[in-house]
Parts: sequence; structure tokens; C-alpha cells
Amino acid sequence: MQLFIKYIALLAAIFLISFATVAGESELGKGGKIEGQVIDAGTNTPVEFANVVVFSSSDSSMVAGGITGEKGDFNLSGIPDGTYYVRVQFIGYESRTVNDVIISDKGRKFDLGMIPLGMSAVTLEGAVVTADKMAVEYKIDRKVINVGQDLDAAGASAIEVLEKVPSIRVDINGDVFLRGSSNFTVLIDGKPSVLDGNEALQQIPASTIENIEIITNPSAKFDPDGTAGIINIKLKHNILEGFSGMINTTAGTGEKYASDLYLNYKTGSFNFYGGLEWNDRKFPGTGTEKRETLINDTIQYREAETEMAWMRHGLTFKGGVDYSMDKSSKISVGGEYGSGGFGMDNYGKIHEYTDPITYDDYYINDNSFRWSRNYYSLNANYKRKFEQEGHELNLFGFFSERDGAQKQTQSNITTDNNWNVVDQYPDLLRSVEEGPSQQYRVELDYTKPVFTSGKLETGYQFRRNNEKEDYFLETFDYDKSEWITDDSYTKYSTFERNIHALYGVVSNEFKGFEYQLGLRGEYTYRNTKVINTGESALVDRLDYFPSLHIAKKVMEKNQFMLSYSRRIDRPRGWYLEPSETYIDENTRRIGNPALLPEYTDSYELGYMRSLAKGSLSLETYYRVTDNKITSIQRFDEETGILYTQFQNLNNDKALGLEGSVIYDINKWFNLNWSATFYNYRLEDKSSEGAEERTSNNWDTRLVTSFKLPTNTRLQLNLSYNSPTVSAQGRVEESYGADFTIRQEFFEKKFSAVLKVGDIFATQNREYTSRGVNFYTYEYRKPESRVVTLTLSYRINNFKEQKQERRIDVGGDM
Repeated sequence: MQLFIKYIALLAAIFLISFATVAGESELGKGGKIEGQVIDAGTNTPVEFANVVVFSSSDSSMVAGGITGEKGDFNLSGIPDGTYYVRVQFIGYESRTVNDVIISDKGRKFDLGMIPLGMSAVTLEGAVVTADKMAVEYKIDRKVINVGQDLDAAGASAIEVLEKVPSIRVDINGDVFLRGSSNFTVLIDGKPSVLDGNEALQQIPASTIENIEIITNPSAKFDPDGTAGIINIKLKHNILEGFSGMINTTAGTGEKYASDLYLNYKTGSFNFYGGLEWNDRKFPGTGTEKRETLINDTIQYREAETEMAWMRHGLTFKGGVDYSMDKSSKISVGGEYGSGGFGMDNYGKIHEYTDPITYDDYYINDNSFRWSRNYYSLNANYKRKFEQEGHELNLFGFFSERDGAQKQTQSNITTDNNWNVVDQYPDLLRSVEEGPSQQYRVELDYTKPVFTSGKLETGYQFRRNNEKEDYFLETFDYDKSEWITDDSYTKYSTFERNIHALYGVVSNEFKGFEYQLGLRGEYTYRNTKVINTGESALVDRLDYFPSLHIAKKVMEKNQFMLSYSRRIDRPRGWYLEPSETYIDENTRRIGNPALLPEYTDSYELGYMRSLAKGSLSLETYYRVTDNKITSIQRFDEETGILYTQFQNLNNDKALGLEGSVIYDINKWFNLNWSATFYNYRLEDKSSEGAEERTSNNWDTRLVTSFKLPTNTRLQLNLSYNSPTVSAQGRVEESYGADFTIRQEFFEKKFSAVLKVGDIFATQNREYTSRGVNFYTYEYRKPESRVVTLTLSYRINNFKEQKQERRIDVGGDM
């Protein structure tokens, strides 16, 4: 209780300091003010970064200018007395001019109210082409990727969309890295998912996604989990009256199939929605492995050539209802139920021998891994809007449960050097890891406008996770013709974690600067137990997470942004279990109950400029992580086993620069280029003789899009990732190219998308690792030139159309 009292006192101090800072706001600038809000005419949503310029009516000279904020609002001060006209414009929209804006003794403040902008359109050989949203939009604290502008989104998952996003790298296994880190949080419409991060991204069809937000420095309002930040998936929500829907189906080479259906019915105060998602995909590949270990004066060699196939499958039903009680109150209830999982088949030809020679063995390792689960979730939300604009109260509740099992079977079949079977009784082994888990979540959020243009956000959040896990390992006894349990590996474990959080965020403007100051306090209780051994690991801790965002608009097209946040990455339950887990005949995994959470301090400085036909952005960032959690390998000379365990290294540091240019070369050709360069340093002080490892890393993405006058679009994607270091090794470079063509039919209600992935068959993963008395090398080659075809149909125009207007333009395409 004393910890919470200290937190509340500190939070109150922050609010008082912020209030004092802006107490003199009324003295800001002399002259009049012109304010208003710019919105999209079709969706009534705010338009951020629109250019607002004030001109004198007498001589058309420019008097003032600015860029709209996150809510589309603008406030131009210091306007002398006079008569003016205001011009509002933004790429992809028609410009809008408001005349007869008068500043005088009779009124020093002129409110233009809401200014709707319609989407611009041009005529190409008689066809109407509606301007698109920018592929990537930059806001004060996040990047927004408009998935609808990505042709590859058809038939794809969220993972495949992220492959082309600035700050993101996806390896051939589908693992996502945000600015080089795999520690991030995935949210769906700002809320948690019943599925884990990467799993959720693999399962969500891209066709259901409106946009993806990359938040590398979240404010104190968000959960601090994920040292690299947050990936927020915002799904499409229909706002039209009546019945509408969408259906997609995909088929691809190498046994890849998927379908999804979404229906929506809106009538009066009610909005009903529901849908299903199904997928069954296989990802074959080949690989090479080499391992060298030293025991006394003898070197042991293990060489393997493998054929493998990753598999993912799932079936999910979801639905819900929104009810608007009145203009100020809304209740939403929803849920989902699903089943699915993933797995891998691995068929390897193994050659093991020593130097000097003591044995020279050949055998086939046939390994099958399956993870299956059933899950469901329920959520409810109540939102209350008060009379004052922006004054809101929100209550949210969430519960989910899933039950699943991981099953693995292995057989080692002895052969001669030509891989002919010589032993009809292979070594057989199987393992099962199973158990249920539950998530509970309650959030109470309150927002209140303060001062002229500021707001106060505060709230309480509670999270609870319960997990139960049982693990068994069995070997087959041919003499007894039965499976025998190996009790040395049996474990029964439980994991419990409760988190209570309070947060406060104040935002305002001061002398042309926008700022946001926040603080979050979290109390964590966590207990991990291994029932059959009596071992446990207890945590009882209070953490603080401050955040700061500052933005400054310069002239009419430039904006600078500075931010800081503190983040945490908590160890997962199985990281902590002290018992031993069987991986294969040469590898084991051991948990670490002494493992501490990672803490990251993240700093960013960004610049964004609006161009006549696009945008330019530059960001530099510096990230320092203490208690770095890393998987470390250790070779045991007595047993010949390679053990892996998560440990806390001292820290790592990343200093990077990101750049992005989005530009319309002409009416039919768009260029989207981004690149990242960063220096990575890993200080390993976990063992004697360890040293700092460093590497300079860079990656780049180029997406080119072509529009043809026959409702046809072409897209070419190029990517490159440089080599990088890990705690004990190095990952080599990778690069690839994809090509997509999209054709629209029947007034864009029906579409067909054909994609060829990895055109030049260049994608692979090559990794080396070294430690005391061991060396490992792995090479993975995935399936290349994957061809997929996706057919889509919109029922009653599921996604609201923008208003189209014909404009005569001269010149050729």
C-alpha cells in the first residue's frame, strides 16, 4: 500500500508541474487567432498533417501557416487585424478555400469549424481514378501503414504486410523484428489478443486490416511491455447503414489455402458484425547443419542435410454487437472462438564422427512437432462522452482462455553410409507439453480537456495471467512393447502473474510546442512453481515508466518530434522453470528462475516534411537495454550435451537512423522507399572471457506501384537485410523480390490478385554460433517462387467509397 501511495503522490506532482507550466498560456502571442478542424469528407475522420495557410485578401500575401495535428485541428495565432482567406490542402485531397475570415476588435478569434476535404480524382482516358491514402503516414508518436494500398495484402497475413514496413524485419521463419528486436507487444484495435504476438500476426488476414500502427515510443497510457514498442492492428469497421460484407479465398503453390468471410448489418442504434477465418498453409524448405565440439583432445563432428516443412492451420469464428444508447453512450460486446496450431516435419540425414576416429555413424532423424490449441475470448466496452468535446470515460473488460498441447515424436534410424536402413528397431521418443491458460483484463480510462488546447488522461488497469503446464517424456521399450516415462524430465508447473497499474498523461501547447508528459506505475506479483520438485520463483515489485513527447511545427510543411519512453520485457513462464527439457538427442533446455526482466530506455528525434506529391521523414533513435535476456548455449564435456538457457547479459545498445520517402512520380507511378542503418553493441559480462560484440547493420525496402487505366495495378517489392551479430554468433545477409498484379472487375466489387514471391530464389537464413569448446552452423532455404491467387468480392460495398469527381486534365499518362 505504501508503494501505491508514493506513486499517487508523484503522479499528482507531475500534474501540478504541468499546470504551472501552462498557467501563463493566455499571454501567448498578441493579435487574433484562427482555428478549426480538417476532416475527411467521406469518413468524417481527422486529416493529420494537412497544410493550412492564411493569405491576405488585399494582396494575396501569406500571413501565417501551419499543419494540422493528430485530431485534424489547427490553431494559428498572432494574426493582425484584417480580412483573409484560408487555404487547406493535403496530398490525395482536393484543396479547400474559406473566404471572408475577419480579425478585428469585434472578434479576435475566428473559428472555421469543421472543414471537410474530398478525395481528389483525375481522368485517365475516360476512367475515373480515385486518389489513394498515403501508403505510410507519420504522426507525432507512430507510423500508420495503410494496408489497403498494398497489393500484396490480398490473401496474405499481417506478417507479409509487415515485411515491407519501415522499422520492421521478418526472417524466413516468419519471426518479426522491430528495429532489430523481437520484444514488442501486439494489440488488435488497441486491445490485447488471445494469441501471442507472432502467432496473432500469422493468423490475421491482411484483407481485414484497415491499417497497422508502429509505435516505437508509446506514452505512459499504454502497457510498457515489449522493449521495442507496440504493433497495433486496426481492423476494418463498416459505418454504412444496411447489410454489407466481404469474402476472400486464396490458393497457392506448395499447399497454401485460406478463406475468410465478414458480414455487417447496421440499423439505427445497432451494429451487428461477424465472420470466420480459415487457413491451411505449408512452407517447405531444405537445410544444412554442422556442429563441432571438443572433449579433451577429441573433436566430435555432426553434419546434417535436412528436408523440412512448416505448417500453420486455423479456424476462427468471431462476432459482436455495438449499441448506441444515445448520442453520448455506447456499449459494445464481442467474442471469438477458434482452434488451430502449427507444426514442423523434419527429415534429416545425420553423419556423426570423431577425430581421432572412435566412431563413425550414419542415421536418419525423423522428427515431427505439432502444437494445437482451442481458445475463446469475450470482451465488453462502455464509452461515455460528456458535453465538453473530448471529455470521455471508457470501461473495458476482457477474458480469454486457451487449452493446448505441444507434441513431439522422434525416431533415429541407423543406416550405412548410403542411407540404407540397417536396424529395423529405431530409437523412438515422444514428448507432450500441455495445459490451460487464462487472461483477465480490466481498464478504466478517463480523458478531460484542460486549458485551451490540452488534455488530461488518467486511468487504472488490472491484468492477470494464469498458466498450468504438464510435461512428459517417453521412450519406447521394444522388449516390453510399451512406452516408458522418463521421470527425470516429468514436471508439473504453474505460473501466476497479477499487475496493477495507474497512469497519468498531460498534453498541451506552449509557445508553439506541443508536448505530452506521462508517468505510469505498476505493481507486479508473480509466482512460478514446479509442483513435483517444490521449486519456485517469486517476484513482488513496483516499477515506474515515464514518457515524454514534444513536437514543433516549423513553417507550413515541417515538423520535428522528440520522444522518450521506458519499457519492460518480462520473462515468460517457461523461461523460469529450473527443470530440464528435451530438445533432441544432443540438445537440452534449462530454465532460469533467477532471470530478471529487461528494462529499455528509448530516445527518438524525428523530422517530417510534406512534399507536393508525397512526404519525407528522417528519424534517429538510441535504445539502451539493461538485463538483456538472451539464449546462451553451453557445452557439457562429460555428457556431450549442448545446453541452452536464457540469461541476463549486461546490456545492449542500438543507435540508428531511419529514412523514408513516399512520392508520386506521376499520376500512375508511386515510389515508396525506406532504409534503416544502426550500430548494435552487445556487452556480455555473464561469463569470464566474454567481450563486447558490435556490428553495423542496415536494411532497405523499395515498393514501386503502377496504375493502368484498365483498373489494373502492378507492384514490385525489393528488400535487403545486412548481416548482424547475436550474443554468440552472426546472422548473414538476406534479400529478395516479390511481384504482384491486381485486376478489378464489376465496378471494383470483384478483384483478382496474382503474386509471385521470392522471384529470384534468393531468400535464405545463414547462422553461425561459437562458444567454449563448440561451434555450430545452420543454413535454411525456404520454398521459392511461390505463386498465390486471391479472389475477393465485396457485398454491398463493404468498405465505404470515397466521393468521386471527374476533373479534366491535359497531357498524356
